[in-house]
Amino acid sequence: MDSNFINLFLWRNIRPMQSNHTTTTALKMAWCHEPAQAPAILALFMGQLNAHYLSHGELQSPRAIAPGQWSPDLARHMASEIEATLAASEPGASQRIATAHQGDMLVGVAFVSLDEAQRAPTPFATLDDLVVSPVARGQGLGQALFAWVCAQLQAQGVQRLFLESGIDNHGAHRLFERLGCQPVSVTMIKELGA
Repeated sequence: MDSNFINLFLWRNIRPMQSNHTTTTALKMAWCHEPAQAPAILALFMGQLNAHYLSHGELQSPRAIAPGQWSPDLARHMASEIEATLAASEPGASQRIATAHQGDMLVGVAFVSLDEAQRAPTPFATLDDLVVSPVARGQGLGQALFAWVCAQLQAQGVQRLFLESGIDNHGAHRLFERLGCQPVSVTMIKELGA
């Protein structure tokens, strides 16, 4: 899929919140290589948090301390993660952040990990996070950003994209199913105590 096609045609009309007028605004998607974008990426991510978002990926990292409970140090952990990813962000980097801008405003981010070890017979990547600003929701941005990431990865020879979503994050589940994703497992947890 041509990324110019995605940038120009998948993005539908934006309806500003204060107006009933429809305006067409170009959406620019790219792998972010600018450390100066870290604060905006962090703010967008932190502004969208809820307990339904949590999945086992967050529990297997410093992001969460228990099911449904974010780490009290989440902002610090995320800032470090974002800064490290952007500092190492180059063509071929295994950790990447895709950004979507409408004009000068950051309206979407996607955190992606590529399989460095290449243990699987089929090259894969993982969509770790996909976050859309509330001002841009309902306009097809999540779909457009997902399609752009898929096209970029496919062009690099990646043949599978894995993702996970919190068990109660039903809106995300519906979106990903509409985009052709299918469940392949159920992740369970048993707390063993200290």
